[in-house]
Amino acid sequence: MVEKCVYKRSQENSEWTECQREAWVSSSVFGFAKALQAFGMERFKKNIQKSIKGYNYTLNRLYPMPDVHAALHGSAAVTLRQKAKTASEIAASVVATN
Repeated sequence: MVEKCVYKRSQENSEWTECQREAWVSSSVFGFAKALQAFGMERFKKNIQKSIKGYNYTLNRLYPMPDVHAALHGSAAVTLRQKAKTASEIAASVVATN
């Protein structure tokens, strides 16, 4: 299993960092390549959520954010929730298609 993460400054907000994550299975074992790829991808799908949760926990401990829930209200909070939901759906579909 090979995983690649590319970090770059967000075009939407220069104070944000975006992470583009890709993963693929590379195997050259004759006769077992497809089976190893399928096994590796299933295992990755099972573990990616835990990995992201741990990664976010670590970042939040290193770089605490101000209480955005108290600062956001009304349409700003709704917009933020919509964007977060859309991003989660996109990430889930990328993992599901790989």
